Amino acid sequence: MHNLKLAAHDGCPMSDPRGDLRMIHTPLVAWIADYPEQLLIACMASKHSPISLATAAQFGDPLPHPPQTCSNTLDAIERACTISDPCNITSFYKTCQALHLNGVVEPYWKDWGHACPSFFLTPDGLHQWDKFYFDHPINWSINIMGGAELDRQLSALQPHVGVRHGANGVSMLKQLTGREHRDLEKLLPGVIVGAVPNEVAHALHAITEFIFQAQNLFLYDETLHSLSKALCKFHYYKDFILTAGGRHGKNGPLNHFQIPKLELMQHVIWSTRAMGAPYQWSSDITEHCHITHVKQPYHMSNHRDFHGQCCRFFDRQEKLQFFQLYTGSKHDGAPLS
Repeated sequence: MHNLKLAAHDGCPMSDPRGDLRMIHTPLVAWIADYPEQLLIACMASKHSPISLATAAQFGDPLPHPPQTCSNTLDAIERACTISDPCNITSFYKTCQALHLNGVVEPYWKDWGHACPSFFLTPDGLHQWDKFYFDHPINWSINIMGGAELDRQLSALQPHVGVRHGANGVSMLKQLTGREHRDLEKLLPGVIVGAVPNEVAHALHAITEFIFQAQNLFLYDETLHSLSKALCKFHYYKDFILTAGGRHGKNGPLNHFQIPKLELMQHVIWSTRAMGAPYQWSSDITEHCHITHVKQPYHMSNHRDFHGQCCRFFDRQEKLQFFQLYTGSKHDGAPLS
C-alpha cells in the first residue's frame, strides 16, 4: 500500500486507454468488507459500530448516532498507548477494551490522505441486507408462524420464471446464494400475511421496502426520503416482533434488537449522499470471483501444486483474450497502433 499512499499524495503518471499520460492520484475512497472485517479495519472492539459511536445496547435505536471519525479513533489509540505500554499485551488489551478499541496501534489508513473509516467503509448489500434478511426477518417469521407453515406457504406459490420457487421450503436451509436471498425477499412479505400479526407484517414489509429501495442504481432525494420513512416504519412496529416471540437466541427469547447490521442501516442515506449509490460497493463481485478465479481454475487442475497451475491458467486466458482482440481488430480493419 506504500505506493498507493505516495500516489495519493504526489500523484503518479499513468497512460489512459488512448496512450495519453495522466497524473493519477489514488485516495482511499471505498473498502468493501463485511462487518467483522469492518471492525478490524476501523480498529474497533466487537459489539460496536465500525462507523459510528453506537454500542451494542444502542444498535436498535431508531435514530443514527454520530460518526466515528478518524480523529476520534486515532486520539483513542494515542490515549491507550499513554495509559499502557503496547508491548505489554495483556495490560494494553484491557486498556483498549475499555476504550472500545481492538488493540491495533498503527492502522494502515492513518497516513493515507484524508481517509476516514466512517466514509470509506461503505454499505455492503450482500452481507448487510441480503444475509441480514435471511438471518433475521426469515427467522422471525419461522419463530412466529412456524417453519412448516412458512414452507407450506412458499411451496403453494405459483412457480415464476426467474424466481426460486422454494418447493421444498426454506426453514431447514443453512446457506443460500445472494440471488436466492433476493428471491426470498420478494416472496416473504406476501406469504406471511394472515399468518403473523398485522403489526409484524407491517414491520417486515417496511424492512423489505428499505432493502429493495437501497439497491436502486439511481437514488434521488425522493428515494432517500422513502428509505428514511421505511426505516422509521420498521422501528415503529419492531416491538411487536418481540411481543409475538419472533426474536430467539441460544438460551431462549430475546427482548432486544442488538443487531449490528440493523444499526448500519441508519447510515445508508448519509453514505449515499457522500459516496453515491451503495449497491456499487456490494461484495457480490468479489464473492463471485471465488468461483471464477479460485474454484473453476482449481477444478481444471490435477489438484497438485494448483497455485502454479492456476497462475498458468490465467496467463493463458489473458493471451487468448489478446489474440481474440487482435484478430477481431484485424478483421474489422481497425488501426493496431
